[in-house]
Amino acid sequence: MMVRETGYDEVRDAQRHFRSILDSLARPGVISILDPVTLAPPPRLNAASVLVAFSLLDADVAFHLVDMTASEDAYLRANTRAASTAIEDAQFVFADGSSPAQMLEGVHCGSLTYPDTAATLILQAETLSSVPVPAGLKLTLTGPGVETQAFVYVRQLNPDLLLALQARNAEFPLGIDTIVTCDDGRQGIPRVLGIPRTTAVRWEHR
Repeated sequence: MMVRETGYDEVRDAQRHFRSILDSLARPGVISILDPVTLAPPPRLNAASVLVAFSLLDADVAFHLVDMTASEDAYLRANTRAASTAIEDAQFVFADGSSPAQMLEGVHCGSLTYPDTAATLILQAETLSSVPVPAGLKLTLTGPGVETQAFVYVRQLNPDLLLALQARNAEFPLGIDTIVTCDDGRQGIPRVLGIPRTTAVRWEHR
């Protein structure tokens, strides 16, 4: 049965979440908290990804879900009025952070004439933290918006995917802006981390 969310305010909630998402992209390495909203998304979408979708998607854009079901697809279409499409035509691509690196091959990275037509990638992780977490990656971020360097700890993010993303972002202004999402496991608090195409990322296993 399709869920049409009624507890989400398309003006008030969307505006404050949109500001938090923009802040995370403007200040790479800063984990932004999205004010929780009571939602009932299908199993393969975390609440943070849903709030990102509700803030950024509308009837003028299209999205693609990597390795998700018809339930997730129908849920986003019903609640954002955006269309679903093939990965190469999507302005927004949603995937798990554990996805294989080959997934990025179809994601549009813009053109020299229109670099702003590149897709935004939303990657779902298990954990995002400013302090070390076991069995995860330590990310070191540098570039515009970062004073010197920033450290973030993430679990369930495929390092091969980061390597492929680095390759796709090597020819600026072409590239893919990324938003990493997670729901805090203990309190269910949606969190996002912005990694613009201009940000250099190094990683190591913890």
